[in-house]
This record gives sequence, C-alpha cells and structure tokens, in this order.
Amino acid sequence: MRIKEKCAVFGVTCDDVGFSVSNILYKGLIALQHRGQESTGISIMNTGGSNIYTYKKLGLVSKVLNKKRISQMWGNIGIGHNRYATTGSETYSSSDYMQPYHFKNNEIEFSFAFNGTIPNFDEIKQKMSDMGRIFVTNTDTEVIAHLLASIALGTEDWAEVLKIASRFLDGSYSLVLLTNKGDIYAMRDPLGFKPLCIGELKTEKRNLYFVASESCAIDAVEGTFLRDVEPGEIVHLSHQKEIHSEMILKSERTALCMFEFVYFARPDSIIDGISVAEARLRLGINLAKKDPLLNDPKIRENAIVVPVPDSGRSVAVGYAKEARLPYVEGLMKNRFVWRTFIMPGQQRRKSAVKEKLNPIKSVINGKDVILLDDSIVRGTTTEQIVSLIRSAGARSVNIRISCPPVINACYMGIDFPTRDELIGGKFYKLYGEQYIEEIRKKIGADSLLYQSLDDLINAIGLHEDQLCLACLTGNYPIKSAIKLAELEQSIATSRN
Repeated sequence: MRIKEKCAVFGVTCDDVGFSVSNILYKGLIALQHRGQESTGISIMNTGGSNIYTYKKLGLVSKVLNKKRISQMWGNIGIGHNRYATTGSETYSSSDYMQPYHFKNNEIEFSFAFNGTIPNFDEIKQKMSDMGRIFVTNTDTEVIAHLLASIALGTEDWAEVLKIASRFLDGSYSLVLLTNKGDIYAMRDPLGFKPLCIGELKTEKRNLYFVASESCAIDAVEGTFLRDVEPGEIVHLSHQKEIHSEMILKSERTALCMFEFVYFARPDSIIDGISVAEARLRLGINLAKKDPLLNDPKIRENAIVVPVPDSGRSVAVGYAKEARLPYVEGLMKNRFVWRTFIMPGQQRRKSAVKEKLNPIKSVINGKDVILLDDSIVRGTTTEQIVSLIRSAGARSVNIRISCPPVINACYMGIDFPTRDELIGGKFYKLYGEQYIEEIRKKIGADSLLYQSLDDLINAIGLHEDQLCLACLTGNYPIKSAIKLAELEQSIATSRN
C-alpha cells in the first residue's frame, strides 16, 4: 500500500546572513509535533553560498534534531517537515521516504516538503516514466519532485513552476520549496484542504519571515501571525524583501478538511480565521443542546463530564458549560505515547490504548460518566476506553462524539483508505439506519450521541462549500477521489 501523509511543514528566512535559523526550525517543528511523530527533517542553507544541506531521520523532533546536531547546521534560510506514520508505512523506513525531499541532479537542485496526498500520482508517475524519469520510491512526494524538476527545466520562475504543476496535481497539498538561490516558495492547493499560514518577526537587528502548517508554530518562535495563505495562493519568502504573494489560482469552491477542527490541529491555532479552541467549544455546546440524556433528573444529579485527552478537552468544556454539569479529568494521559489514531497498524493502536490512558477511579466510581471524544474511526480505541471506565466503577458510560459518523474513505490524506476499516461505514452497510445503535452495542456504551452535520458546520463557522466533508457525506471535491471511491465500491460489489 502506498504511503499517505498527514504532516507538518515549516519554513523560515532571515535577512541576516550571519544568523543561523536551525534552532528556529527546531522550535517550529516541536510546536507541530502533533501533526507527525514518525520522522522529522530539515533542509538549510546560507544565502552566501549555494549548497542545500538536508538532514532527516526516524524519530521525534527532540531526538532527531538534538542540540549537537542543530549546532552543526548553519544557514539563514531553511524548511522543515514532520511526517506522520500511516498504514503500511513500516515498510518505508529509509530516508528516501522522509521529507524534506532533496532533489539534485546535473541540471537542478531544490528541496521541498509537503502535507497532503495526491490521489492521481500514479497517472503522473506513468507520464514521467514515459519521459525517462526513474523512481526509487512509491510515494507521491517523489512524483511531485520529478514533476517540479521537469517543469523547471523550461523556466527559472518558481512561481510559474508551481502554477503549472498545480494543473497536474489533483489532491491536497500545502507545500514549502527551498531553491538553491535561497528563496522559499509556499503554496496551498486551490481547494485549501490543508492549512498554511505566514508570519514575521522584526527586530532592530534582523527580519525573519515564517510559513507554517499552523499558527501555533509561529507563536512558538515568538513571531507575529500575519494571515492564512489563501487556497491556491503561491507565496514568496525571501531574505531580501518582505513576504509577498506571487499569484492566486482561483477555484469555484474550497474544501478545508473538517478534521482540522475536530482532531488534528492544536487548540491554540487559528485556521482560516477561525480559532480551533472556540470551534471545539461550540461543538460541545451543540452536543449538550441536543442531548436527551440531560432531560433525565436521575442522570443529571450523578453525572460528570469527562474528556478523552487531548482533543476532547475543549469539546467537554463546552458541553459541561452548556449542560451545567461538573467537568472532571477522569482519564490520565501518558504524554510519552503517540497519538493512537495516527499510529501505523491496528495492532499497535490497540495495544497503545492502555499504555496511553488510565482512569482515575476516585472520581469515576459510582458516577454516570458522559465521555466526550472527537471521533470514532475504527471503534477499537473507543471500545477499550469504555471498558477502562467501567473497570473504574462507573455506573454508566455515555459516549458523545464531536463530529458526525465517519462512514466513507478519505483519499486526501487521512489514514482510513477503505470504508470497511471504518466502524461507521461497515455498520451502515450491514445495518442501515440502525447502524448507530449497533455501534453503541459494539463499543459497550450505555448511550451514544454523534454531532449532526449541520451542527458541525455551524460550530466551525464556514459554509458547507468551504469544507471537505467527504468522509461524512461521500461527496468528494476532487475527481481522482471520486474515481477511487467508485473503484472501491466496484471491488466490494464483485467480492459480494
């Protein structure tokens, strides 16, 4: 299975040639660690020279980019990347599969990193192979690199290169590109699936400019968040002048992934002008307003609201506030265990739950627990959490989910590539309109309530045609994803 990524990108330029940005790259990537925990890497150069140096390795940012390593990496311009582990990625442990992807041949040199997935990369790869290009990996990352390099043979204008490349790329991508001339170009795909933003830090001594997957990374380096990169926008970061927009490739609609607000993004980030924390609070408030359980006085007098840390916290606060019930930290999290949803392989996800979470019996025992979580994807993790809370003596366990049921595959970068991997999709196919009740039985909860689609859209604060809701609705905003969905359906039909 080819690798798909949900990752983080970060870039920085400085007009002071004597200043090294390696520690700033480290801080930015640390702030974005939640978006990728499998490998990390940076490409760095000094604009006084012409050589790009790239270092990348398996492991967390603090392990890969330790003090000794970054002390040896000098340069006033650089980009970085955190990669997230996905199904099948255990096979791809060589540096060829990590980012930034450093491309160098006798004609051209650049390094780039991206967050996203290109569903039609096989078609592009075949066209490139027909032109004599040789590939050593099976990733869309290498395909993009060869595409950019081939286009760049005809023009030295990198903004034009990215514009032309966008005509071939049907998918999700926010990317940063470092040229051997010392420029960074950042681009967000025309539908804006993945977040991307820019910032600056100006002092008497130097000016620094940043591009990052999330605004929390700009905060971490003490920069000033300027704005989001618009869908389809190509931005130029230079050590010689201020950030400026090269061009904007317009689309009829946008399709920001709703999972950014539900799960992926850090609460302290702002995406497309919307506070992630405030969106999650609204998700919790909406759930409480629609919850029939709160009409039962016996439940109300004994209930506590418990979040599944960490992305369930803001939702639980909103729910507790609206329901006028006590908010209680009933699950203790081991912060040294990876996020289970983005772990590679079902078995590793399953075994990690008990390592990651432990119930606090003194606050749970005898209580009607209303447990707030962001989503139920495969169902295994939720089932285990319900079991943990029951073992701590809960009188009842009531699950409240901040997004609607995930019933369709994602082809834009989230690790559920087939419908049968999703408990929502699988049970909907088996049980029809009764599928939510069957999910409740499977996970062992006393009650189960999902967010409605309308309330999700309302809580985020964007219009429906500004969001990608494909995993919830099956309406895919890109052509190649529609083709993949049709292929999956035909395979499933033939098997039956």
